[in-house]
Amino acid sequence: MKFIDRLILGLFAVLMLLIAVFSCFIIAGWVDITTVCIMFSNILKDSTTRIVLIVVNGIIILLSLKAIFFEGRDSKEEYEEKNGILLQNDDGRLLITKETLKNMVNTVVNGFSSVKNVQTKIILDSNNDLSIMLAIEVSDNAIIKELSNNIQMKVKDTIKSSMDIDVKNMDIKVTNIVAEQNTQEGK
Repeated sequence: MKFIDRLILGLFAVLMLLIAVFSCFIIAGWVDITTVCIMFSNILKDSTTRIVLIVVNGIIILLSLKAIFFEGRDSKEEYEEKNGILLQNDDGRLLITKETLKNMVNTVVNGFSSVKNVQTKIILDSNNDLSIMLAIEVSDNAIIKELSNNIQMKVKDTIKSSMDIDVKNMDIKVTNIVAEQNTQEGK
C-alpha cells in the first residue's frame, strides 16, 4: 500500500472516529445540539474560516474519490511484480511468473539422471534479482560436487538463453542419497 493510500485510510479512520464519538455524546445528552449549531454558526460567520473549510472539504472529497476509484490499479501491478519478473521494452511488457521459472528449473534438473527428486524455491528481491534454492535427492552413484556444478551451470545457462535473466544466486541442498535398484534378474 502506497503512502498516500495509507494517509487517506488514516484520515478517514480518524474522521469516522470523531463523528461516531460526537454522535454518541449528542445521543447521550452530554452535548446539547443547539449549542453545537450556535458554535458552527459563529464559526461560519468569518469568511476566512469558510474558505479554509471549503478547501479542506474539497481535499477530503478528492482523496475519497481517489481511494474509491483508483486504488485497485496499483495493487494489481504490485502483486504481479512480486510474483514474477516484469520485463519491458518498446513493444510492451512481459511478466515471467515464479511458477514459470520453477517449472523451467525443474525440467532442467530432472534431465539429470542422478537426480531422483527435486523441490524448487524461487526468490525475487526488491531489485528483481533471481535466486534459486533447490532441495534434491541424488542416486548413490552420483558425484555430488560435479553434479551440483553441472546443475548450476545448466540452469543458469537455460534461464539466460531463454529469458535473458541472470541468476544471482543458486543454492543446492542434497536432502537424501537414494540407493539405485538393480533390476537384473538372476543375481
